[in-house]
Amino acid sequence: AERLPACLAVSTTPSVRGQQITPGRTQTHTQKRKFDTMSADELKAKGNAAFTEKRYQDAIDAFTEAIKVDATNHVFFSNRSASYAGLEDYEHALEDAKKCVSLKPDWGKGYGREGAAFHGMGMLDKAKESYKKGLKVEPGLAMLSNGLAEVEQAIDKMQVDGDGNVGLDGIAKLFQRPDLMEIIARTPALVSSLGDAEFIKTVESIKKNPNLLPSHLGDQRIQQLLQALLVQNNPDVMHKQEEMRFMKRKEEEKRKEEDNRRAEEAKKQKEADEKAKKAAMTEADFEGDPRGLSDWLKDKGNEAYKSKNFDEAITLYTKAMDADKSNVAVLTNRAAVRFEQKKYDECIADCTKAIADGRELRADFKVIARAFERMGNALVKLDRHEEAVKSYSDALVENRTKEVEKKLKECEKAVRDNKAKAYINPELAAAEKEKGNALVKDGKFVEAKAVYDEAIRRNPKDHTLYSNRALCYMKLMEWPSAKQDCDKALEIDPKFVRALERRGNCYIMLKEPTKAMADFHKGLDLDPGNAGCTQGMQKVNQSMYSGQRDEETIANAMKDPEIQQILQDPVINNVLRDLQSNPAAGQAALKDPVIAERIQKLAAAGILSFG
Repeated sequence: AERLPACLAVSTTPSVRGQQITPGRTQTHTQKRKFDTMSADELKAKGNAAFTEKRYQDAIDAFTEAIKVDATNHVFFSNRSASYAGLEDYEHALEDAKKCVSLKPDWGKGYGREGAAFHGMGMLDKAKESYKKGLKVEPGLAMLSNGLAEVEQAIDKMQVDGDGNVGLDGIAKLFQRPDLMEIIARTPALVSSLGDAEFIKTVESIKKNPNLLPSHLGDQRIQQLLQALLVQNNPDVMHKQEEMRFMKRKEEEKRKEEDNRRAEEAKKQKEADEKAKKAAMTEADFEGDPRGLSDWLKDKGNEAYKSKNFDEAITLYTKAMDADKSNVAVLTNRAAVRFEQKKYDECIADCTKAIADGRELRADFKVIARAFERMGNALVKLDRHEEAVKSYSDALVENRTKEVEKKLKECEKAVRDNKAKAYINPELAAAEKEKGNALVKDGKFVEAKAVYDEAIRRNPKDHTLYSNRALCYMKLMEWPSAKQDCDKALEIDPKFVRALERRGNCYIMLKEPTKAMADFHKGLDLDPGNAGCTQGMQKVNQSMYSGQRDEETIANAMKDPEIQQILQDPVINNVLRDLQSNPAAGQAALKDPVIAERIQKLAAAGILSFG
């Protein structure tokens, strides 16, 4: 429809109690209880109030209940039709309107409801016909004359011929919109039809020949498309419908919130009732029901456990086991209390019995898994990590959970760490180091590297061992591994000059001269007379003035954030231009130590050449 019909006000005339019929909509138990004690007039008044507040679904519920009470009252169908129209459910609105007219053909408002429904469905000619019928019955009725005026205005916009039919030119313009497929995609009721080749073929045929539209109006999808196009053609209607949809969503959200609140209250009340019932019970209430008594005592033990009354919890769990030996879950609960009391051996004993009894009684695998897990927890506290690994693994076999997987990984790491710690022996490491040094002097670098491996396992905190092994890697030309060992040595002792010298030489071989220069500089700051760092700096300087470009070196340098920052410095860029166009100015700038250092780094990286 181009515009939502104005005739949506509900009737407030009195009703008469009559026979009952099956409702058209199912209400919740809460609604049924609420409506059972209400008369038809009260139900109608309730529906009218909901309609006035635009709570259309509540209004429909109330009018439906009123119809159950009196299915011969035309007003109820009229009011429910208006409510359906408020939700844009024009098919149901039309159904109720026709029922209203059939019950009271001499009542004009029924025809108004019918006209409004047809209008909402985009069937303007039928809407006009209904309004005219109503005016014959009740001439001058405002809702009919207003509704007719709205329909005629809509028809005028669509270009109507002499017989009152919708003009083909107007329809053609609607179906020839360039965004026709987008409108179908945005219409929830039609989006699934995009994949229906027959439907798309029909739309295309109407687009080419609007005269075919009447023959396809029996297809509900074509009716829905026409309605969507009419709405798109009138922005005011589209805005109004958006507002109504928004209100409908808000109403539904409010309804859901209320239902959730009531459900939560009912749940809490039920829990409170059950708790009060259990609190009033005694052991005598379970005569002849050992499992019931055991579960009741277990629940009381759980409450004591949560309150940290551990001794009371132990007493209750023990009584629960005495009541029913097959209730294995009680043992795992008692084990949890033993754990909190730091009685780890007793905790393990309860878990062991729970596992044995559980398997014999074919207990739930989750109960057995819980026993294995709690046994593992106690073993960890006793530093029996290898046994704990087995317990956690067995728990995962019974029931795999992320929590136990995490505990197993942590426990396995503890086992590895403990083994590594137990292996540490600085005296043996020193002996292995001497063996390695002797092998290096004999040029047996592979054998020396293996000996240093053992020395590091014996004393992983000795930085000299990593430096010595780095030397072996360098002799074997395994530069990345050598550099990695130097990194480790400097991590332990950042002022270890020999590691700085060796890492600097690794950087030279890895085509990263700026990093090499930084290590040699640092080494010389710590030990100004260090021969290795001095020789290293000479190698870097030679590469700066060689006049040769090494593409790999330059590529590595361009990845260096420090080099990138230097190249983006406008001061450095000015100095570089001066060195080419005005050497005197450039040389003067180099007297600044900061600028000189940065230019030197660019030269070391191979980006500048002074050769």
